[in-house]
Amino acid sequence: MRYLFLILWVICLPCVAIDLPDIGISANTIMSPADEQKLGETFIRQLRRQVEVIDDLQISNYLNALGHRLASYSDNPEQRFRFFTIKESSINAFAVPGGFIGVHSGLILKTQSESELASVLSHEIAHVTQRHIARTIEGSQRFSLPAIAALIAAAVLAGAAGSPEVGEAALASILAGNIQMQINFTRIHEKEADRVGMQILAKAGFNPNDMPNFFERLQTASRYYEDWGVPEFLRTHPVTTDRIAEARDRAEKYSKKLKSDTPPYHLMKAQLVVLVADNKQNLLKRLKKMLKTGHYRDESAIRYALALTLLATRQTDGVQTQIDWLLKNDNDRVIYRLLKARLASLQKNDTKAMQIYKQALEVYPDDNMLVLDYAEKLLQNNAAQKAKAALLTISPASNPNYYHLLAKSYQLTGVKGEAHLALAESYYLMGQTGMAVEQLKLARQIKQLDFYLASRIEARYQVLQKELFEEQR
Repeated sequence: MRYLFLILWVICLPCVAIDLPDIGISANTIMSPADEQKLGETFIRQLRRQVEVIDDLQISNYLNALGHRLASYSDNPEQRFRFFTIKESSINAFAVPGGFIGVHSGLILKTQSESELASVLSHEIAHVTQRHIARTIEGSQRFSLPAIAALIAAAVLAGAAGSPEVGEAALASILAGNIQMQINFTRIHEKEADRVGMQILAKAGFNPNDMPNFFERLQTASRYYEDWGVPEFLRTHPVTTDRIAEARDRAEKYSKKLKSDTPPYHLMKAQLVVLVADNKQNLLKRLKKMLKTGHYRDESAIRYALALTLLATRQTDGVQTQIDWLLKNDNDRVIYRLLKARLASLQKNDTKAMQIYKQALEVYPDDNMLVLDYAEKLLQNNAAQKAKAALLTISPASNPNYYHLLAKSYQLTGVKGEAHLALAESYYLMGQTGMAVEQLKLARQIKQLDFYLASRIEARYQVLQKELFEEQR
């Protein structure tokens, strides 16, 4: 039932009549900023157990750069935000406490302009800055943050798993005991998020008309699914004709001196298209046809996607042609240098690949995406010491793959305590708190650990052991 979330992106997580508990009295005292941050982080970890969060750094960097740019024009620019993508073809986006905003890959690919994507993020940012989530939380203080986060994750799962029964089963286990919990974004909240989101969108220099344009296109798309029995809880917040008209009226009040799409928007979409494609051979045929017929919006993006797909299908013929065109007709970008390095690796020319990585690092020494790719290649070539040194120059927070590579480099260089500690972080970020604790237990058993490392392991063990107990309870 993937059609559930095709209704529209504004049927975000709290907009689908999800129930949540209250841990306070008013919007200002319900949750402290620290509690909201903790809830958001816990939610992300629990969500990772059930759906695939896309950790591709190019996509993540772009989405966060765009989101933070928009948030800087909100009425609460000090609010912390983290934007992430879920690999899910349905069209949806949602916000949770702590400024965590998730976007389905299907929604990103459905947008036809950067302003449309920005309109989605602006709406969700408004839900956070206007404290709609905190203002709708009510109930009992008996529930811990892990329980609340599990409830939110279950609701997202109901839409993303393709079978709402899965999410409903998870919800039922949390709601056992006739517990009543509600978080139902009111129509007032939705109108406010539309209004405030439009202000953010316009101030940031995007096209305000793309908010109602996106509304209208999704409304049209949703009509194809009406005969399939859309559940009532999704009908409670429809994109009505009045809502579209109101958004269009607001848009007319803003300046029309607007910026065009940035190249990173199209390149990010190209990366995402390749990443989520189940049949890359079919994708390859479509990309070649689009390039031949000129049926595309951005030539750099279509050529980049073509090069990526060729590499993903382990084909080398034609890749260099695309790289040459990109380097000649576009700016120097890290992603193009990565194409060159990956092509050399696929051609079994590791010497050339390493040379490309080293030259790229001289230009982009702090680029996390480049360093991770380089470190992975070093580990493949049994150069764990160099991989470890490279990884320690960066710190991509909340990226499980980073800690997995770091753990492997420590393990291969004989630093077992650090290896267990890094692997524990990888498991923890993936929502596997129990497995993270087991890694820390193994680390504690190692004899002759230096005092500093032993102290770090023990401190982390105590924190995660407490969190595991709360989750189990």
